[in-house]
Amino acid sequence: METTKKYSIKDDFTMQAILIIPVCVAVNFVGGQLAGLLKLPMYLDTIGTIFASLLCGPWVGAVAGGLTNVVTGIANPTNFAFIPVNIIAGLVTGFLARKNMFNKTWKWLLSMFIMAWVSIIVSAPIVVLVYGGVTGGGTSLITAAALAAGANIWTAFFGTEGVFQVLDRIISFLICWAVIKVIPTRNLIKFSLGELYIKKK
Repeated sequence: METTKKYSIKDDFTMQAILIIPVCVAVNFVGGQLAGLLKLPMYLDTIGTIFASLLCGPWVGAVAGGLTNVVTGIANPTNFAFIPVNIIAGLVTGFLARKNMFNKTWKWLLSMFIMAWVSIIVSAPIVVLVYGGVTGGGTSLITAAALAAGANIWTAFFGTEGVFQVLDRIISFLICWAVIKVIPTRNLIKFSLGELYIKKK
């Protein structure tokens, strides 16, 4: 009889997990800066968060996500308001990973939509009520265009984010998955969720 693995916050924060957090924060920073400079209709600032969550679980991912917005918020105070969004992105991805929701195509697709729409729902009040629907990112340009065309602010936000958040999560996940696939088995087993990906290598 197969037993379900028990997870704990303490087990998630192994030495490897602690060491990988600053790397993931740096990846988020670079991805976010790149998307901002190119005015892409995506954020690319959760690649590190997703990677940490996939390998180390929800709590490590949440820490990586939260620290990302603290660091980037120093240069761009707008990011401080979105700390909950990146934290929740880490938690949701990590819990989905624990449930092995990335091992089949239909589960993977469902997970992408869950990850995207949870972020959209959490960020919606911040973007709309605090910043009037426009924060300066690539998606904000599209939202602003929709508002100028007469769309309702909530309709403009959800219509834009509904497409590009899913695309953002798919791209971010595929980057993480490509990296995980080349990590040696001897290193994967050192992470809380690493064993989930060994047979898929």
